[in-house]
Amino acid sequence: MIKRILLVVAVLFVQFWIFEAGLRWHAGLEAAPGFQSLFTPDPVAGYRLKPGASTRFTTAEFSTDIRINHAGVRGPDFGPKAPDERRIVVLGDSMVLAVQVAEAHTFCQRLEERLNAAAVPPVRYRVINGGVQGYGPVEMALAADRVMAELQPDVVVIGAYAANDATEAADSAARLDGATPTPLDPDELQRSTRRILRRSMVLQVARMRAIQALDGMGRAPVPQRPLVAYLEDPPADVPFGLEVTARAFSRLASAAAGAGVPAAVVIIPARFQIDDDDYGRLAEIVRTSGGTLVRDSGTDRMRAALTPLNVPMLDLLPPLRAEPDPVGLYFRQNAHFTPRGHDVIAAQLERFLRERRLLPDAGAPPGAGRD
Repeated sequence: MIKRILLVVAVLFVQFWIFEAGLRWHAGLEAAPGFQSLFTPDPVAGYRLKPGASTRFTTAEFSTDIRINHAGVRGPDFGPKAPDERRIVVLGDSMVLAVQVAEAHTFCQRLEERLNAAAVPPVRYRVINGGVQGYGPVEMALAADRVMAELQPDVVVIGAYAANDATEAADSAARLDGATPTPLDPDELQRSTRRILRRSMVLQVARMRAIQALDGMGRAPVPQRPLVAYLEDPPADVPFGLEVTARAFSRLASAAAGAGVPAAVVIIPARFQIDDDDYGRLAEIVRTSGGTLVRDSGTDRMRAALTPLNVPMLDLLPPLRAEPDPVGLYFRQNAHFTPRGHDVIAAQLERFLRERRLLPDAGAPPGAGRD
């Protein structure tokens, strides 16, 4: 009997990895080997983009060439910082890295073009895309010293994603202070389980099928985790994660201040905050599970948590919502920005940087002409 049980387990194990490998190779997902080749281990932040890596990433909605330069960020190579060069480094997660669009269409590249179109020679601007897929506030903070030393920014812009930064920060909280969580701690076990689920294509598909089955039987589906930041009564992970986010971004701002440059925060909204139909569908899912989805509460909570940092802050929700056809600012299947969405963000960022006097005056040395 024991041998038979072990045989069944072995067969299931082999089948699992066959299905996992098939999905990773053919499903156009981030777990695919080609996409994962963009990353390399990092002793401080856990992982980072691999200098010199490149791939073509194709899904049902887009197909883009992605290159990581020798500085370890997305974009063309650049050499030592020139005397008249002003660098703006934008940090963030997948919303900043933006693998869904061509390099030239990212808001970092579009912002650089806008700034240089109005620059007074010999001053030139370089906007560096410091986004890393999967990074949360803690990973950004852990990478702060390397970013300041290697990229030499004159301005640091921190992208805060209202949908999941709080929960990502909660998952990585122990690492912010260099602590090692106890493996048997219930909260850590739960977070480790979530990390495993995110990394397995088979488990993700199985979870989706289970949700669909429960829905078909009239059972209440469980809200997706990024939605919990918008619940009327969020779980403890959300306020805890917001507190960790504030500490992480404070460390980033302090690292920038130590280098004599300013930092700013840009709060990025979720797609359903812009798309009425998307919000209605998700609100119904949450309602059937016994909760209430408050449309802008994730943004409101993020802004309230970061206000005490006393750094300039841009909330992208009002200008994006005010755009004609705001639905077209996001892709339909992956909830990231389309090229038009990136154009709008670039325009808003340029206005914000100028109004808050975060850009050096033409011809002035880095750090001059700022509040």
